[in-house]
Amino acid sequence: MKTTQSIYLTSCQTNSLARIDQLMSSIPAAGVIDSLNWQEQYPVAPATMFTLAHTDEMLYVRFEVKDEVPLATKTEDLEHVNEDACVEIFIANADNTRYWNFEFNAAGVCNASNRKSRKEDVIRLNAEQLQSIQRYAQSPIANRLKGEAEGASWSLLVGIPFSLIEFDSTREHKRRANLYKCGDNTLNKHYASWNPINAPAPAFHLPEFFGEIHF
Repeated sequence: MKTTQSIYLTSCQTNSLARIDQLMSSIPAAGVIDSLNWQEQYPVAPATMFTLAHTDEMLYVRFEVKDEVPLATKTEDLEHVNEDACVEIFIANADNTRYWNFEFNAAGVCNASNRKSRKEDVIRLNAEQLQSIQRYAQSPIANRLKGEAEGASWSLLVGIPFSLIEFDSTREHKRRANLYKCGDNTLNKHYASWNPINAPAPAFHLPEFFGEIHF
């Protein structure tokens, strides 16, 4: 199981999403979404890395994807953004009995739920909860993956309130989670994860294969 670390941000560092994005673009990546678990059928995926940071109230995740022309056809929250160029983070609750799935296309449109499994006891986030998720999308931006000077990439910063995922920052210091890159209707259909998944076909709703984020 992979583990990674979220970096603490002070209030003076978080006065705007643009400022947070700038800060997070300059710190080392927390991980790379490069596990091609179904490589025979889906052998490639856009190079994707993520950075994690948090305050006492928010978890920030910044994705950066090497993809010059990302597909972003969905425009309304709760649409199937997994059909676009999509990045995702799934986070378990404190006792690992349920999890939240947060899915975003390159424009920051979000599909999110709380659930027990892929099809069991699924509760879609309501409008107020979706509005509480902060988003800051940039595309294209200069590619800095592996120090390459050419090509382009897109980035997305999201801020997820700890209250939304029932995280008590005064008592909790870790959560099980996994992060993904997919694109069901993209030119090069792909599925990749941060923590490896052992399943016969593409499947992200498998919390037994979550890694761990430390705070």
